[in-house]
Amino acid sequence: MTLVTIGELVARLRRELAGRDDSAALEAELLVAAALACERAQLVARWNDVVLPETEAAAAALLARRLCDEPIALILGAREFRGRRFALTPGVLVPRPETEHLVDVALAAIDGRERATDARTEATTGWWADVGTGSGAIAVTLALERPALRVLAIDLAPAAVACARQNAAALGATGRVTVVRGDLLAAIAARGALAGIVANPPYVEPLEWPRLSPEVQKFEPVLALTPWVESAASFRARLIAQAGERLADGGFLAIEVGAGQAGTARDQLLDARFRDVAITNDLAGIGRVVSGRLRRAAAGRGPTTTGAPSA
Repeated sequence: MTLVTIGELVARLRRELAGRDDSAALEAELLVAAALACERAQLVARWNDVVLPETEAAAAALLARRLCDEPIALILGAREFRGRRFALTPGVLVPRPETEHLVDVALAAIDGRERATDARTEATTGWWADVGTGSGAIAVTLALERPALRVLAIDLAPAAVACARQNAAALGATGRVTVVRGDLLAAIAARGALAGIVANPPYVEPLEWPRLSPEVQKFEPVLALTPWVESAASFRARLIAQAGERLADGGFLAIEVGAGQAGTARDQLLDARFRDVAITNDLAGIGRVVSGRLRRAAAGRGPTTTGAPSA
């Protein structure tokens, strides 16, 4: 058997992956690092080290999974989100870079209210909800970056609930993130219980599903990406209606949307009595996040709870 070095093994995988996308070099290094159980940054110092046969076999097995369209994040079992490593398990949506804009919008809203009142407010110390939490990336990030916040992370999929709890514990957010299983905001009974809501709901239209990449169709949870039995606008309308019942007066709502959906989402928020409605573009100039604050009639304002919203 001819022994190969780490550098030669990386080159071999890169050749096998060439033509699939623009990330062949990066993916080759990630897969070899996974086979070696080391960080990618450590490969350079070990570039000329000889690879053991069992490591070479492990790298080949990982490569075979990638060539069968399995997302690199699921193969590695993790994805970085805003500088933190979130574990991923089968049946859980892989966090996208675009979703970091949703976190940015929420943090800006929290900080904006802090500056306006020069004191802690319900927006910074009250309860928020992350609807469709998946891996928990949004909920955990908000809780860690604004420690006074408490976040209720909600998902209907048992796999996502388990994964979010795992990530909250691993990243030290268990005391500030409560993960529950529920459909949209049905897990929250109290009117006016929330200071804010963030959501990355399924927004791929059912008719667009066949046009998605094979790795998405074959390996990612369908219902986390598309409502399937209804339009994205209809699904979003149900979420907005429930948000209107659960948010306190002045409570903040931010929703991630698909390309071309921002205008419709903005109109939906305006129709539901949200004010200061805004569209935030992603780095490609696509309207990615639609946000606003709930405006209640004075007589209809509900109390904001100090403990966890009842489920």
